[in-house]
Amino acid sequence: MTDLIRTSVSPEDLAEVLRKTGYRAAVVEPQVGGQTGPIGPQVQSAAQGLGFFIGFGNPLPAVDAALGGSRHYVDFAFHCWLNIEGELRPDLVDSWNRSKRFARLFRQAPLLVLSMDVVVAGGVSESFLIAHCELWDRVLQDFIAHLRLPASNTASSTASSAGAATAATG
Repeated sequence: MTDLIRTSVSPEDLAEVLRKTGYRAAVVEPQVGGQTGPIGPQVQSAAQGLGFFIGFGNPLPAVDAALGGSRHYVDFAFHCWLNIEGELRPDLVDSWNRSKRFARLFRQAPLLVLSMDVVVAGGVSESFLIAHCELWDRVLQDFIAHLRLPASNTASSTASSAGAATAATG
């Protein structure tokens, strides 16, 4: 069996991929001020006890009847937004971004935002999309563990890594 190669995806496509990997998924049109806004569709789901959504980036120029009549996009991103209550340890965002490769963490007051981009332009298989859903699940596991680390652990592990790198090159 060969996978169909996709050069774009619809929200419905990604909701189905999430369901195949064991998640619940719903396609929604976010409301802004009581009206559907310019945000566009999202796929909402949850993993590791955290809610997340998939937002879409660059749409194909037009809705193509051959693509099922729904809007298709050449990229999307997984997002997990956490409301910040209290103080964050000072190195939380920087230590994540220094040590992780696939997802970026940033503050958008009063939120802590974890995002992971996926590009399908050029062609990807369904297996590629499933693998990114599995990767996102792993990123969320790592994120939860990172949030639980005390500041002294991340500072000392960063210092230890830097010391090892200096010893290796020196």
